[in-house]
Parts: sequence; structure tokens; C-alpha cells
Amino acid sequence: MEPKINHIGIKQERADGFRYKRLRHSGIFRGDDTRSKLIDCQGSFEQWTNAPARAWINARVKEYRDGRHVHIVCDCCESRDAGGVMNDKCHGKEIVELIIQLATSE
Repeated sequence: MEPKINHIGIKQERADGFRYKRLRHSGIFRGDDTRSKLIDCQGSFEQWTNAPARAWINARVKEYRDGRHVHIVCDCCESRDAGGVMNDKCHGKEIVELIIQLATSE
């Protein structure tokens, strides 16, 4: 099974067969604001000192490597579909790209 990982908005329709992981539970951001990363989650992933955030990312990397389908849900975009209300300061796409990069780099 080929893995899939997508960034979707809070009001976006959920697809069958996907696991849903909310960015606000990742430990990467201040409170529920997925537009403002904590200082210990800045820079390259190797520089992150926030253990819970690193563990959350590593868990998503494992899911991706295991062939799972995952939706990374942010709370600052209504929808990532064309025509949906998106926040251009959202870090969701960056997090998805980081997960894919880490999963395919080894």
C-alpha cells in the first residue's frame, strides 16, 4: 500500500481510510495557533529540542513508512481545497513536507 499524507483544514470533509492527526496536539505550536511555532521547534528538525514535538513528528514518519494514510489537520485553515479559506501563514504544508522528507531520507 502506498502511503498518503495530506494537510487539510478544520472544516474539510474527512476521507475514509485516513487517520486524523491535529497539529494543535503536536506540541510544535503555542496553544491552538498553528501559525506560530515554539522557539524550540525552529530551524531544521535536528535542531529541535522539544521532545514531545519530535516524538509526534517521528510517529507520523513511522505511520508514513508503514504505508498508512494520514490527514494532518490544522485549525487555522477552513479548507485546503481550491476556493477554500486558507491561511497563508499556516505551517501545515511545511510539517507534511518535513514528515515526507524524513520518511524517505533513510
